[in-house]
Amino acid sequence: MIKRLSFKLFPLLFLIVSITVHAQSTTGVNISQGGYGMVKTNISTSYDHRWRSIEDGFAARISYELFRQKYVTITANARYASSETRFNSSELSEPYNPDAINFNGTHIMGQVGFTSTFRSRLFGKPFMGMAMFNSEWGENGFARVSGIAMGLIMLRANRNTQFGIGPLVMVNSCSKIPAFLVFMYRHRFNDKWLINLYGGMFGVEYTPSPNNLFCIGADIDVKAFYFKPKHNDLPSHCRFTSTSFRPMIKYRRKLAQNLFFDLQGGGALKMSCRVNGVTGSKEYFDCHQKPTAFIQTGVSYSL
Repeated sequence: MIKRLSFKLFPLLFLIVSITVHAQSTTGVNISQGGYGMVKTNISTSYDHRWRSIEDGFAARISYELFRQKYVTITANARYASSETRFNSSELSEPYNPDAINFNGTHIMGQVGFTSTFRSRLFGKPFMGMAMFNSEWGENGFARVSGIAMGLIMLRANRNTQFGIGPLVMVNSCSKIPAFLVFMYRHRFNDKWLINLYGGMFGVEYTPSPNNLFCIGADIDVKAFYFKPKHNDLPSHCRFTSTSFRPMIKYRRKLAQNLFFDLQGGGALKMSCRVNGVTGSKEYFDCHQKPTAFIQTGVSYSL
């Protein structure tokens, strides 16, 4: 159960690190900080292609800072995503026909929510708190809501190094284990080399010039959607979730002031892939996925 919970939350750990780095870093704004997202306005789009069961994915996200004081910020977020699935019957753990249960095809999902951050000091160390509320929408309308609250105390926070640790709690979640410990580490060796570690993931960044960045590392990719299976053995609405570990090489180019282009490619390795009810309380079948290659492009605007 702990293993499955971690898989669900890895994408959120990136947001946690993003918030902390934005709050603590005293370096100038450069290309490596353009993707962290905790800025006044952030708009991003991405398209990825795989050569296996989940072939094409598109995502668009916008966040806007509604309120800012010295210690508190409130940001509104919206996200749209589509995924195209092409599973065959042998890839499902139960004897379902993926076409007959409306599992194959292009599926969409939307998310709308708010994120609030709080900055203070605890035991003489910088402290960062975050609360996130999110609602999910599928092809059949509203699906569910969820929330997250977390705190991160920065044990070290200077110009070149930030290291923090703290608890993360899931609120109104389908998980039976709602809390665990998270950490982040970021270190700048010099003007060109930087290392990030967050939630067990990593990235080594090389910035040869102010407008170009190369990164070798890995991330966690999650694709999810809701669908109507129309099958007697399945509920009226189901939620599909696929979580992959992706070692990759990434290139980022600054096209103009606050405008960035990303190109990345590597491998996608299955961590989990399953179909649950909308609440996530019961798993109905698992999906088998072989390792595959992927390529992804994206454009983002951060102000």
